[in-house]
Amino acid sequence: MSEKHELLAEHYQKTYELTYQLWSQRNKIFILLLVVIGVAAILTYRPADTYPLLVAWLAKLLGIEGEARIMALQRSFPFALLHGILLLIVFYLMVNLCHRALYVLRSYAYLGALEQEIRESLGIAEGSAGFTRESHFYWSNRPWLLSTAKWVYVVLLGVFLGVFLWGRISADWKEGNTHLVIVDILVSIPIAFYFFGYAWYTLSRDSSKAIAGKDE
Repeated sequence: MSEKHELLAEHYQKTYELTYQLWSQRNKIFILLLVVIGVAAILTYRPADTYPLLVAWLAKLLGIEGEARIMALQRSFPFALLHGILLLIVFYLMVNLCHRALYVLRSYAYLGALEQEIRESLGIAEGSAGFTRESHFYWSNRPWLLSTAKWVYVVLLGVFLGVFLWGRISADWKEGNTHLVIVDILVSIPIAFYFFGYAWYTLSRDSSKAIAGKDE
């Protein structure tokens, strides 16, 4: 094997390892985002049940005892600030999810193109399995059920996100917190923007046509 072939193979392996790391990060961010949205939604829709539990947990953590002191903590606790922080965390995670998802898809497309270049450079015969792991071999053996996963992820996240954002805006509106409603809307708009970006990239680029240059 020539030096050129060795460099191509080494570059391919390093690119694959980086892509796998990004894929793992994307999955962890997705799960973390769902957890944060779930916690924020519970605090939004069931404040009467969750606020006392949150205050009791904080009181235990801070070593505060006595019913009067705990009630004082609950009255003075900045729940509005907490909701704002959770909303910003959702925004941060949504931006990172969109970024990681796009980078992963671009990396797999690059791996597919790199495999073709390596095959041509090595003179591998058409129909051989060598260097087709992320391109022809993958798409030829991909189960139909696996192709529906991207739709499940997008719909699941979209529903969770929509329910949470609508609940947050509605709750502040009912309480007459006009300024908070404005803040909710201003943060919700970019969250929705990045979600639709994530959905578009995931649904349109996760295909054999986009990755390997062939129709599914």
